[in-house]
Amino acid sequence: MARFVGFSTKNKLAINHTLTGKELVVEDLMNNIMTRKGERVMMPTYGSIVHELVFEPLTSDIKQIIEDDLTEIINDDPRVILKSINLSESDHSVTASILVDLLPEKEPVTLTIDLQRE
Repeated sequence: MARFVGFSTKNKLAINHTLTGKELVVEDLMNNIMTRKGERVMMPTYGSIVHELVFEPLTSDIKQIIEDDLTEIINDDPRVILKSINLSESDHSVTASILVDLLPEKEPVTLTIDLQRE
């Protein structure tokens, strides 16, 4: 795999915040998806709109809007190729399973995003 290097701000007590490879790519994608669009200072188009749609009934139109938003985020990252997006819902959450291939080896990785309705 190509060497990507970055850092994590999640575990501030860790001695080494450095992430590389697959872990970095996954964390970057999850950060983008879990950030509300417009929340990042000076970056109004960064992030996702899925948080605003989580309380809507999961109709085919809403599913398409969510899939389009997630597709745009994944396609903006040159380190991955989108393979599929599957949405499901329960009484208390919406779950998105996103299958991507990490480049250049095309290693398959599944991202699972659970958005709580509570």
